[in-house]
Amino acid sequence: MKKSFLAFAAGCVAAGSASAQNSVTLYGVLDEGVTYVNNVVGSDHQGHSLVALQSGVLQGSRWGLKGAEDLGGGLKAIFQLESGFNINNGSSGQGGRLFGRQSFVGLSSDHWGTLTLGRQYDSVVDYVQPVTMNGNWGAMFSHAGDIDNSDNGFRINNAVKYASPNLSGLEFGGLYALGGESGNSTLSLGASYARGPLYLGAGYLYAKNPVQQFDDGNWTDFGNDPFFGLLGEPSDMQVIGGGGTYAFGPALLGANYTNSRYRDSIGGATARFDNYELWGQYQLTPAAVLVAGYTFTRVHQDAVYGDSVPKYGQINLMADYALSKRTDVYVQGIWQRAYSSDPSTGQPMPASIYTGSPGNISSTNNQVSARLGIRTKF
Repeated sequence: MKKSFLAFAAGCVAAGSASAQNSVTLYGVLDEGVTYVNNVVGSDHQGHSLVALQSGVLQGSRWGLKGAEDLGGGLKAIFQLESGFNINNGSSGQGGRLFGRQSFVGLSSDHWGTLTLGRQYDSVVDYVQPVTMNGNWGAMFSHAGDIDNSDNGFRINNAVKYASPNLSGLEFGGLYALGGESGNSTLSLGASYARGPLYLGAGYLYAKNPVQQFDDGNWTDFGNDPFFGLLGEPSDMQVIGGGGTYAFGPALLGANYTNSRYRDSIGGATARFDNYELWGQYQLTPAAVLVAGYTFTRVHQDAVYGDSVPKYGQINLMADYALSKRTDVYVQGIWQRAYSSDPSTGQPMPASIYTGSPGNISSTNNQVSARLGIRTKF
């Protein structure tokens, strides 16, 4: 069966090359590296250093097929099938799905925009992620816990999605998903504006019963994790975010804000997370890029913390060097500090850097992580 599928994929690519108007493209990304975390609580409840090979941090490791058929009059039929996987053991990502990253089909018009159906990204990912540091430089720079899905920790099933054409720099879109079960649904809206060196983006996401809908994401009981550990099984979630980037010469500056709310979380309270981020990059040479940023997070959860508002600061650093148009090597470093104490124990809140998944909880209020990696594309 695997041989038959590979033969089918190869045949699709060959068929696409036979016509200039119709195409099928096979593509992929392989990202691998060594990740170090200085302090992670182990089974003995003590903090220990962690060193591990980790796949898909700068960019999720994947392969995919995408294609288009010209129907005439500026109208095309389009599709995309994208499969995530772990280089270290060959397993499929996104909960073991074959095409867990994306799988959709639809119609695209030069004049009216694009309508697609299937498993897709929400508008926060489409319009806000481009202004975030993690959206440009990888999961380790995600806002605390990726609680706002700016690193697309989950995708939307059963989604009908519209994206407008470019209207003098303005683009907008939306998504609605029937959750597949009674009471489950998702709505997402967003827009962006680009003119010269300026890009602005904003997005909104609302989902009922997110634990049931997004079972391939970060929804796991992480105990004392300071982010996802507060949620339990919320009745709904809402994310609002926006920001911008501005390029000048070899430099680019970015800033963004997101607000995430999870209603009926642990203790029946609403958990709220505010993320503020400022970052920049500098093209040192045609091959070398330096990146730096700072993220500040505030956490509100009355049932757990009462009037206390835990705060987290995170410094992000990176250097990337292109060996060719397809292959680059990079080094990343992160320092996170929790600035509050747990009101129930009086102990400092634990730091917890998101390294592509939550759960790396420190035994102290400080944590350091570093990564050395390589990425190649085809």
